[in-house]
Amino acid sequence: EAELYARLDRATDEELRPLVEEHGGVDRDLSDARDLPTYLLRQLISVKLNENDVISEHYKFVDGTSFAAPIVSSTVACMLEANPGLTPQQVKRILVDTAERLPGVEIDRQGWGVIAPRRAVELALALRPQDA
Repeated sequence: EAELYARLDRATDEELRPLVEEHGGVDRDLSDARDLPTYLLRQLISVKLNENDVISEHYKFVDGTSFAAPIVSSTVACMLEANPGLTPQQVKRILVDTAERLPGVEIDRQGWGVIAPRRAVELALALRPQDA
């Protein structure tokens, strides 16, 4: 859906209606609105972009542990590749110390902040024993 909404948002007025007709089955609201004036179609597309948290053609805003877990897991895998001797406590400390707080977002909404994979791996590498 993100790809479709982003494509519709970028479409010229001439391209818009044929695209809506072509992809009407993806979204019932779009299908029902295919005969509306162009300016109303554009308003609907704007609402859909916001409702679906579309950032761009390939990205949507998402949150929660089900989305965060694979990102954190892959970061930890890279950290352990850089420094296989890390303990679980060190891994946690690195993740916490390198996370970025989000300005204007309540602490209970962001936990320790946004993971910073590059910084976490760099710190893991820096903690590697010198003779390794």
